[in-house]
Amino acid sequence: MNKKPLLSAGLLTVFTLLFVCLVFLQSSVPVTDSTGYTPDLSKEYLVTQYSDATGVQATFYTIESEESFIIIDGGWTDNAEALRKVIAKHGNHVDAWILSHPHKDHAGAFNEIYANPGKITIDAIYDNGFDYDFIESVGEPYDDITIMETYYTLTKDADNIAHLKRGDRLTICGLTFDIYNAYDDIVLYTVGEEQDYQNNASLLFKVSSKNSSMLFCSDIKYDMASYLLTTYREELSCDYVQTGHHGNWSFSEEFYDATDASIYFIDAPESITDNVDFPASELKKRLLEKGKTVLDFKSAPNSVTLR
Repeated sequence: MNKKPLLSAGLLTVFTLLFVCLVFLQSSVPVTDSTGYTPDLSKEYLVTQYSDATGVQATFYTIESEESFIIIDGGWTDNAEALRKVIAKHGNHVDAWILSHPHKDHAGAFNEIYANPGKITIDAIYDNGFDYDFIESVGEPYDDITIMETYYTLTKDADNIAHLKRGDRLTICGLTFDIYNAYDDIVLYTVGEEQDYQNNASLLFKVSSKNSSMLFCSDIKYDMASYLLTTYREELSCDYVQTGHHGNWSFSEEFYDATDASIYFIDAPESITDNVDFPASELKKRLLEKGKTVLDFKSAPNSVTLR
């Protein structure tokens, strides 16, 4: 009797069982956020900041629970493959995709995936309501408009897209979203000579769960800082903050003090956050001096819990 085939079959069975057990154990291990807290995803939400595969500044966050999966921005076009892997871990289903504004380091990966979704399905898309014709006519002093043009072409006839407006309050996957900034006449009248409409029209919004909240400042720059602080000072209080424009040329210390948050995210690598040539390094230093926690791409993926 030849025992080798039986032995080989037995080993194959053992290895298969071990692999199945390993996958099960990995999927059942509780997730712990960057503060050491283990969220109950049946009623809480995990917010995760990812670095970009390109190695430079970009914005890519997810918000997840047992029942839902939300993406905010997604990074550069070359981050699409990394983004696909994250989406695959959530069954290739996105409940909501929020685009803060159509710049390369925010919407590039979205364009790539939306044009070639494969198995990925997206229930709803939200953007900042930018005026394509206006931006095209005045130009884009701080970015290539190709990403905006591609995004507009891909989504202009979509029936699952909503253009957010200042003052909107909506519920997405059980979370409350309050919109404090989007493209409108206030931005047009406030941006001044720099004419950086796209960055300054990017979304400022607060995501709130039952007991905590996070403020997303997108790429808003200093042009809008005074107006937004004066108008929304009482609404800025939160637990966590995504700092504006990757921590550079954006909001003042007074603005961030008004949030009274404990944790601040800077969407940039060490080459920016620890480089004195960039304002982000000074912002990081000041926040740390105040006893705040600052998370950037050095330790990404970083996560906090909306309780």
